[in-house]
Amino acid sequence: MHGCGLLRKTAALASILLTMVATAGCWDAIDIDRRAFVYVMGLDSVDSEQGDRIQVSLMIPVQGGEGGVGGAGAAGGGEKTRARVQVVVESGANVEEAVEKMRAMVGGVLDLSTLQYVAVGAGMRPEDLTSALRTLQFTRFVPMTPLVFATEQNTSELLRAESPSGRGFTDTLDAIQTQSRMGLGHVHYPQSWEIMAILVNKTGDLSLTVIDETAQADRLQGVGAAVYDGVKYAGLVGPADSLMLYCVSHRKYPGGTYPFEHEGRELLIRILGSRTTVKAHHGDADAPRLTVDMRVNATLLDSGGYRLPLLNRKRLDELEVAAALDMEDRLGRLLERLQGWNSDAMRLYHEVRVRMPRMSYEDFKKVYPRVQVDFNVSVLLVRTGLLR
Repeated sequence: MHGCGLLRKTAALASILLTMVATAGCWDAIDIDRRAFVYVMGLDSVDSEQGDRIQVSLMIPVQGGEGGVGGAGAAGGGEKTRARVQVVVESGANVEEAVEKMRAMVGGVLDLSTLQYVAVGAGMRPEDLTSALRTLQFTRFVPMTPLVFATEQNTSELLRAESPSGRGFTDTLDAIQTQSRMGLGHVHYPQSWEIMAILVNKTGDLSLTVIDETAQADRLQGVGAAVYDGVKYAGLVGPADSLMLYCVSHRKYPGGTYPFEHEGRELLIRILGSRTTVKAHHGDADAPRLTVDMRVNATLLDSGGYRLPLLNRKRLDELEVAAALDMEDRLGRLLERLQGWNSDAMRLYHEVRVRMPRMSYEDFKKVYPRVQVDFNVSVLLVRTGLLR
């Protein structure tokens, strides 16, 4: 009997131990205070004694006040830009090497699962950009949805920009895009997987919204779009050209405010939405010919000295034609600039490869400067709150 009692006690103790192990939860979990959550990543190409390097800048929110994330403070390459975030900067032969160096600075775990934005700096070498984007897409725990933009500055300097209003960096970027829908409509942040899809499938060239630091408002401003020849930076187009570029390259675009002149008046229309259809045809010699049809729904804003309630339909029809002709002219001039840069930022090859499957992307880029495109724009103007 004494042996049976001992056996029962042993079994009970073993059962308790098993229960404790099974219900212990994440036994290997890392305390949140030891995690550095990355919000923004900046990418730059730099020259050093070791040769060409990729410089990576990470914006990390500060946990626990002045001590920094995981007690790292501003050690090493970390510099506290304001009370809530710090910017950690390091370079390496690739992104992985630079990030590994940062782990020692932070003194904890760099958690990239919270990555929201990726900034591409001025002078980023094509091979560095390709390598960095592939790393982001194929690294475990890094999301495929961070939004990407370009800047004419060094990204480490841009990430240190402080808003006088106290608004956070990512909040400011969100606000710029939201306000752009009511403004010039030239701000659009593609997700990283969209960029990789373009590069891998070779359906055209990249275009990224350019965000620079200014002395106005929240210190950040969208100044236009950077267009690329593959992954090589080609040039910068202004806000109004960016709006037209996005309308064509995205085929469907929510729009923005478009300025144009008519009879000496400066007018504004707010594009409510645009739909673009691109058709490819066999052209002269080996260069295809394309037709771009764009349908734009818009409202006329109070501008040019017009009082909207007094405008009749005949006058609106006249302004529709004037706006359409202005857009066609702008698109023609924009295409000439893109062809001079050999940048298919309008993604015309997307339709060419369907119509002419034997023409590769490389073959198309060779004849792209000679490609002829006919732009046909139709604009429908409505007056908000009034029946047509």
